[in-house]
Amino acid sequence: MFTRIRQLVRAHPVATFYALAFPLSWRAYLVAWVHPGGELGLDPYGPLIAAVAVTALAGGVRGLREWARGLLRWRAAPWLYAFALLFPLLVTLLGIGANIALGARPPPAETWRSWPSLFIVFPLVMVLGGPLGEEPAWRGLALARVSERRSMLQASLLVGVVWFAWHLPLLLARPGELVPGFIGILSASVVFAWLYQESGRAVLLPLLMHTAQNTFGGELAGPMFSGADVTRLSWLRGGFYLVTALVLALRDRRFRTAPGAAAPGLAPSRTLA
Repeated sequence: MFTRIRQLVRAHPVATFYALAFPLSWRAYLVAWVHPGGELGLDPYGPLIAAVAVTALAGGVRGLREWARGLLRWRAAPWLYAFALLFPLLVTLLGIGANIALGARPPPAETWRSWPSLFIVFPLVMVLGGPLGEEPAWRGLALARVSERRSMLQASLLVGVVWFAWHLPLLLARPGELVPGFIGILSASVVFAWLYQESGRAVLLPLLMHTAQNTFGGELAGPMFSGADVTRLSWLRGGFYLVTALVLALRDRRFRTAPGAAAPGLAPSRTLA
């Protein structure tokens, strides 16, 4: 029985990862569906647990070691680190400015005075706010595997659609944010994938960028607006990421056309799932 399960996971690692990641992350919502009244929340470590399980089943201890080495890879050009950390800040500031210019109520001055606390908030967001539970899985396993036989752009779009679906419980709870959320998440998937490829498949770079986006876009800009102004800000940020994704895809031919290497920790397969 175990041998058959292992063969199935080896043949379809990405599909198995998806099948595990959703219920592990959505379990609070699934329980609330049966027993209403429970506390809701999306578990960001569901994808990481699923990725560890799939890698262990498909590659054993050796596979886990190879996958972990990919997560610890840090050598990349300094400008890529600058892009990962500063681009989300730029998008956030542009979004705030454009939102106010389009009629949003300017945030009170005291909301800006809290910016030094972001240095403390940043690592907390990484560990507790989602990125550490997501990036080793969505980029370190799913994107790495899907891009074995497809271009990184194609792989990023395929993974991005599922990544968006994984966020659905959060987006459906925020009226008006479903469409801008789709645009933003799919575009961010492309940008993260480009950064992943440019850094030599170092998961650390999209991890840092994801954390920077959640820190600046969520912890800094999030409390500044309310109501329709929040929805407009989501549209603006999604638009900025969409433009960036298009520019990167159009400028980088390798990103559009070249398939990637074998995924770390998993033997190359003849299937895409």
